[in-house]
Amino acid sequence: MSDKTKQTTDLTAVIKSLKSYLLEKGNRIERGPSYEGQSKTPASVAQTARQYEGRGYTKYMQVGNPPVYAMLGRGHQEVHIFQPQDPQVREWLEDDQKALNDPTVRAHLLQSAGLSESELAAARKPQVFRIAEVDDVFIITNEDAPPERRGGSD
Repeated sequence: MSDKTKQTTDLTAVIKSLKSYLLEKGNRIERGPSYEGQSKTPASVAQTARQYEGRGYTKYMQVGNPPVYAMLGRGHQEVHIFQPQDPQVREWLEDDQKALNDPTVRAHLLQSAGLSESELAAARKPQVFRIAEVDDVFIITNEDAPPERRGGSD
């Protein structure tokens, strides 16, 4: 298997695993704020991951060359940094009016990862995942979901 084929396989597996995790029953996805960086150069996954490492986060994985996804953590906090490869997902993330828990979005995310609703587990501890954009990079952070904000749609 060539390095390029292995990278594609690794990225596909990581994306499927991430979508399965984010879409577990009981979890919610919400929008966070969008920011413009102070840097004159465009943000990248690698650059953003280095900034989080400088804040004490540990990098668990980084996938792609150049990287398009990284996962970091500190204590109970996790951070997923990515640049969407799917143009439809990018469009939805950039559209402030699109509800990220919309059934259409959920169905697309499941289908694009080769998953079905029946394959998803119920979240052991429901989470709220907030997606924020910094320049051209999206950052997902998590927090425990209070009962009134678990699952459901917008």
